[in-house]
Amino acid sequence: MRILVFCIGIIFFTINYSIAQEQKKLSKKEKKELKKQRQIKQKKAIVDLLKSKAWVIEAHTVYDRYNQSYQLNPTINFVGIKGEEGALQLGFDGLIGWNGVGGVTIDGKVTDYEINEGKNNNSPSVNLRFRGRVVGSATISITINVSGQATARVNGDFGDRITFSGMIKSLEESSVYKGQSLF
Repeated sequence: MRILVFCIGIIFFTINYSIAQEQKKLSKKEKKELKKQRQIKQKKAIVDLLKSKAWVIEAHTVYDRYNQSYQLNPTINFVGIKGEEGALQLGFDGLIGWNGVGGVTIDGKVTDYEINEGKNNNSPSVNLRFRGRVVGSATISITINVSGQATARVNGDFGDRITFSGMIKSLEESSVYKGQSLF
């Protein structure tokens, strides 16, 4: 019995060792090429997500117009698009707020939706106009790196500015909670 266990252990060790040696045999050039191919696939997936117009940026950090950062809950802070509809929500844990989750929720229509796929090594981006029912319109500029980290800069027509930073996800993957919108 001991011999059987010993033989099985030797076989597993040999297999793991050969797999490790096979992985080490990749040259720097091959590793670089694999990384490049992985980034191309990730970039294509992000561009496809942007084209679907069904995504959410779950913001873990929000910056005000003076570039002061605030670490926030990504389930109640987001920028989201679903077809021609959009929503911006800012909320603070422990507060009630206008939307019931400690802040404000703004629904609106999305117009002028332009995707820049980012040629060569550039990151994909989206520029759009957002017309809220209450607050007027804003320009939203979004850049996304290949890992899915996104930055959405919201510039209001009256000089207001806020930046959301977080991960971009499809609506199916997202876990955001949308509060009550104004009016």
